[in-house]
Amino acid sequence: MDYYGASDKGFKRELNEDSYCCLENSNGDFLACVCDGIGGAAAGEVASKLAVIYLQDHFQMAKPFTSEPAIMDWIKQTIEAINDHIFTAAMRSVKQRGMGTTCVGFLRSNERTFVFNVGDSRVYALYDDSFLAMTEDHSYIADLLKNGTITLEQAKVHPARNMLTNALGVWDHVKIDIHKIREDYRSLLVCSDGLHGYVSEDTIQSVLANKEKSCEEKVSLLIQIANDMGGYDNVTALVVQKEAGEVHG
Repeated sequence: MDYYGASDKGFKRELNEDSYCCLENSNGDFLACVCDGIGGAAAGEVASKLAVIYLQDHFQMAKPFTSEPAIMDWIKQTIEAINDHIFTAAMRSVKQRGMGTTCVGFLRSNERTFVFNVGDSRVYALYDDSFLAMTEDHSYIADLLKNGTITLEQAKVHPARNMLTNALGVWDHVKIDIHKIREDYRSLLVCSDGLHGYVSEDTIQSVLANKEKSCEEKVSLLIQIANDMGGYDNVTALVVQKEAGEVHG
């Protein structure tokens, strides 16, 4: 697998509160994750870094996964522990009170890929016949859209479009979406809402589908397009694509 990730603070924010990781452990398992911090000042940056560092450290120490339930249990227990870790840190500091972070990504082990999500960062998958969001946003807007209360056009300008209904570290419990995806994808994109909130899915798909560009070139182009749209938010993109012959593995 070929992969590359990058993050940019954009043009309007003083700090970059996004954090990310992509790594392989000694068992040959692969993990990719993007965390978008919330809470203002430096607190969001602290929360996203805490989440990524904890996740990386525990992934590198993980024992070989013996089954699919073992993979899902590891993801669930690790993210719950991260939630406790950030929540406790926030309680100990007045400046960091209320800090939190989204957390989205995937874990691939023995040619099985599991996507996990907390918040409104996203994983997209490019297949030969489709381009799909593999996560559901945990946001007030997503709930309104699901209920048919507002249209997609209304959602783009809704005053509460950035309001999350779920995040790591904000509450003493957390809802975690975990599910296995079809393995015949060509590539996966993990990104913060600084990308998917400003760049259309058609544009994102066209960049990912370009067989001439490397992962690094695709990531750089996606970030450039987000900044060309105004650079209103921090933007993080992480692209993983299978090598020739791997797609149907």
